[in-house]
Amino acid sequence: MSDVNIPAADHPQEEAPKAPTILIAEDNDVNLKVLEHYLANFECRSIVAKNGKDAVKLFHRNDVDLVLMDIMMPVMDGLEATRKIRSFEKKRGEKQTPILAITAHIRPADQHVCIDAGMNDYLSKPLKKGDLTHRMKIWAPHLHEAPPKQAPPKQAAPA
Repeated sequence: MSDVNIPAADHPQEEAPKAPTILIAEDNDVNLKVLEHYLANFECRSIVAKNGKDAVKLFHRNDVDLVLMDIMMPVMDGLEATRKIRSFEKKRGEKQTPILAITAHIRPADQHVCIDAGMNDYLSKPLKKGDLTHRMKIWAPHLHEAPPKQAPPKQAAPA
């Protein structure tokens, strides 16, 4: 008799739920580290593009739940990348994935440019953790914050 445990055909094994995916399009390493640090508080995985062209490619290849899109990037800016993503979604008849603009441009006119390009919302740099968390809860309520890590218990000093 074999020790191998083979599940019965009528009882398929359930797959673990996949973590939501966040696409970060950011060319500045410091800003990227800040975003990754903030996202560490969420139960998600992140994929990174250093320019708009790569962001579009990664979007096509992955099931993305939320996009954090810098506006000013090399090769293709975030506005054009957003237009391409929206066009792709429309052609495939897919629902729109939330895209949040992240930029140092903070004038009201800049906000309208982002929305006109197809972005859902707008965050200004320097990014504040509370602002990002608030927007993520609005646009991607299925993303959950990870439970806080508990500190190891303190050991009593020897007497």
